[in-house]
Amino acid sequence: MPLTLYRRHRKGCEGRHTEDSRSGEFEEGRRGWKRCACVIHASGTIGGKFSRKQTGKSDWDEARGIAAAWEKERSWSREKAAPTPQIVTAPSPSHAKITIDRAIAAFLGEHSEISAANTQKNYKLQLNKLRAYSAQKGYMLIEQWTPIDVREFRATWGVSSMTASKNMTVVKSFFEFALINEWIIRNPARLVKDLRAQADAKERIPFSDDDLKRMYDACESYGKIPIKWSREIHHKPAQGEVANYRYKWNGQDLADFISVSVYTGLRISDVCTFRLDRLLDSGECHVRTTKNGRRVYTWIPAWLQERIRLRAEKHGALIFGVHTTKDMNVVTDVWRRKLKRLWGACGPWPETPTPHRFRHTFARILLERGNVTLRDVAELLGDTEEMVRKHYAAWVPERQARLTKILQEAFEDKPRPNLAAIT
Repeated sequence: MPLTLYRRHRKGCEGRHTEDSRSGEFEEGRRGWKRCACVIHASGTIGGKFSRKQTGKSDWDEARGIAAAWEKERSWSREKAAPTPQIVTAPSPSHAKITIDRAIAAFLGEHSEISAANTQKNYKLQLNKLRAYSAQKGYMLIEQWTPIDVREFRATWGVSSMTASKNMTVVKSFFEFALINEWIIRNPARLVKDLRAQADAKERIPFSDDDLKRMYDACESYGKIPIKWSREIHHKPAQGEVANYRYKWNGQDLADFISVSVYTGLRISDVCTFRLDRLLDSGECHVRTTKNGRRVYTWIPAWLQERIRLRAEKHGALIFGVHTTKDMNVVTDVWRRKLKRLWGACGPWPETPTPHRFRHTFARILLERGNVTLRDVAELLGDTEEMVRKHYAAWVPERQARLTKILQEAFEDKPRPNLAAIT
């Protein structure tokens, strides 16, 4: 029988595995396994003699070469064993001297082919901070980073715990990329736990039905009004500076934009580029495609279907107009300014209105229905049930009011004790 190979973990294992514990190659290939450089051992019978012996190697291919030589010579003796076959492998972590600049360039280069523009922009922003901090610490090689460096780096950001957690996902992904490429022996960011969310963090809520009615009423009285906007002071009103748009807009355009946002749950970028071919004759609307290629549809009422088709007759397949720019940030920014102007006209608002709150409103409307499950909402939004429960169910004050009413009615006629005065 062929020899059995296993890694026996030593004291001080880089992957923090228990001393004298064992792991196999298949087990180490699983996602999330913490790599280390502990020596691989072989056990089995050669020439009628059972034995266990370390190969002296931490790489599985090299260890297999040693074991194959022992089996060929039918001897456990290293001296009698044939020379180790020359196997071309990637440099071991201890010899891979990869600079931080080279690692960052490789990471960004890979994501330039597979990630969205905004994702790439965020990666560049966070990794430029990492590069600057490395220079401050005097680090040239990526292997010089340790968990304490990651914690100290995070402390320099000066952002909320939620923002810090989002930024840490970039840092963890970067070091995981380096680990997969065997430039480091462990991911130092994986050992750094996320900060606890602030207890006094302000809770975001969806729009209520009254909020939507207020916006629709404002749209009816809103004519073709030019937006005063300063290109020097982004997103802030400015006297005497008027943005020159190719197409004028009115309140009905905004009402249609809000309706599509609320009834589909699409993000603002998808609403801005909403095409007529998303809508089927049956009233179902394509909102997303799963990883296995299956399409997910929502449904919109007949009056909105007709409205979408009328807009397509006027503006073309892109019902909210064709944009000459390919920069999605510019496209969405145009509609953000239009909505901001509308919200200013029908304010004030206890919670700052944002376009993403229309997506929360879509979830709120569904969750208020007693026969709609979290799984249903998760499928439409493209989230997991856990994420919907965490981020959406808690944002529905109407749902809590419904539960409170159920409890009140359930316990209304139950027996009560005879209460006496407390002395």
